[in-house]
Amino acid sequence: MKEFLNKIGLFYVPDETNPYSYIPGDYKIENDEKKSEAHKIYLKNLENEESSRLTLIEGKTSQLISQTGIIFSLLSLFVPILIDKVTDLQFIVKLLLLILMILAFCFYMLTIRNALKNFNVKNFTYSKPSPKNVLSLQDKSLEIFYAEEVRDLLYCINVNLKINNKKATNLLHSYNSFRIANTLTGILVTVFSIVLLFFNPKKEGFVIDKPVKIENFDSSINKLTKAITAKKDTIYLKVKETPNNMH
Repeated sequence: MKEFLNKIGLFYVPDETNPYSYIPGDYKIENDEKKSEAHKIYLKNLENEESSRLTLIEGKTSQLISQTGIIFSLLSLFVPILIDKVTDLQFIVKLLLLILMILAFCFYMLTIRNALKNFNVKNFTYSKPSPKNVLSLQDKSLEIFYAEEVRDLLYCINVNLKINNKKATNLLHSYNSFRIANTLTGILVTVFSIVLLFFNPKKEGFVIDKPVKIENFDSSINKLTKAITAKKDTIYLKVKETPNNMH
């Protein structure tokens, strides 16, 4: 159960350890300018890959929220139809349909909740090289400047990768909730369709405890017609109760 709850983002504790265990300060100054520049280019490519990955994660998150909102709205329109059609059903069938509908709503809400975590910007502080390095190192050699830039990139990549992994985990939790919600909605629609197809509504009737008999019905109709024509206000019909019950 705990594993299932973690997969849908409930009671999940994120891993706060960095993806890589290196220390950026361990990078030493290289006397070879081309080697330092190659290191910088390599790390820049890794940083750009993480930026592209971030764009993809946020795009998928926005798409998932939009799809969930549409399905959530359609399911809300389905509720009045469901209530209208299940009035005459047995209690156990009503309870089953109600449970399926509530669970589907809950998982759609959980989908939106998990996805919206990625847009809480205060929880995600990305790192980038400081522009102050240009001022503080302007009198230093190019090798020293490159070394500092490499150290900054090493630090930034480690931090940004951890943040992107958190966002990817939130997206995965949201997707798992969305998949379960769609499954429940499919089961709900299937059960509801089967009930509508095979359920025969109970025929309602009425019983007249004290039936009445109208004597001389034809003459009474004629009197009624004449009264309407003459615009009379009161019409008297001779009514006689019968001794036997009529169903």
